[in-house]
Amino acid sequence: MPTFIDGHSSKNSSRKELERLVDLPPDKFGVTHLEIFLNKNEDKIYCILDAPDEESILKHHKAAGFKCDFITQVDQIKTEKTTKIEKLVTLGQMSSNISHDLRNPMSVIKNSVDLLSIKYKDQFNQGVLEQISKIDRAIFSMSMMINDILNFARTQYLHLEDHSLVNNITHSVAPIKIPANIKITFPQNDIILKFDGPKLESVFYNLIMNAIQSIGESQNGEIIIKLVEKTDDMIQIQIQNSGPPIPEELLTKIFEPLFTTKQHGTGLGLPSSKNVIEQHHGTIHASNNPTTFTITLPKHIEKLLPVDKR
Repeated sequence: MPTFIDGHSSKNSSRKELERLVDLPPDKFGVTHLEIFLNKNEDKIYCILDAPDEESILKHHKAAGFKCDFITQVDQIKTEKTTKIEKLVTLGQMSSNISHDLRNPMSVIKNSVDLLSIKYKDQFNQGVLEQISKIDRAIFSMSMMINDILNFARTQYLHLEDHSLVNNITHSVAPIKIPANIKITFPQNDIILKFDGPKLESVFYNLIMNAIQSIGESQNGEIIIKLVEKTDDMIQIQIQNSGPPIPEELLTKIFEPLFTTKQHGTGLGLPSSKNVIEQHHGTIHASNNPTTFTITLPKHIEKLLPVDKR
């Protein structure tokens, strides 16, 4: 369908009224608003529209009581950036649907493994139990990947409850097989905070797994987790590791979707973690010397966003 640009008086339409127009489906004349630009000083709006032809736009505006100053048909030239955005949107929708559909069979596998472990525990030898443990960790790892995709692709309501940060961090580490050469130092203090437990657990899982992979198995290393009360309103969670520093040119890219330096992985672990933290009205950033991921969260998130009461 052809694309047009037009301009006319805004008749003092409010910003919210104009925003709603962009979300509407095609009207009876086949006109769809793609973008609207408002010039308050001149009381003018400029619209980018999809429409069958110029005549349909004239009918559309006549019915709404507007008189156009101009209508111009234009050709859209897709840049590398717009093409990338379109691909990301499509990928996000597909990944979200697939991930959602995978949850049910994953639950069946998980429940079956748990049942076998409980019912036949005394009959299995150590080798079989170790294999079941590997399956369990693999299921958890796949579940975290699914959560990464869903956390990135969908902005969902937060289920806020009081949680212990130390307990949440400990739970995130429990399914991970920690290499013998790596020591994890947990916080000596604890902070009780309102947050979405499973979502934040997936963030800690991602950051600690990244730290383990960064250190590797060829040398002894340490991961140090600290909780710091910065002010009356904010706290920080710092996850340091003794692995090599992140190249400076990559520090600004590691939270970009699909960017990864690993041979295996979705490239969504850090972007989805960033999305979860920002849903909590917090921030996350990485720094070097030592390699540290710092999460800043509000102490009273319930004052900043509505709680889902469904």
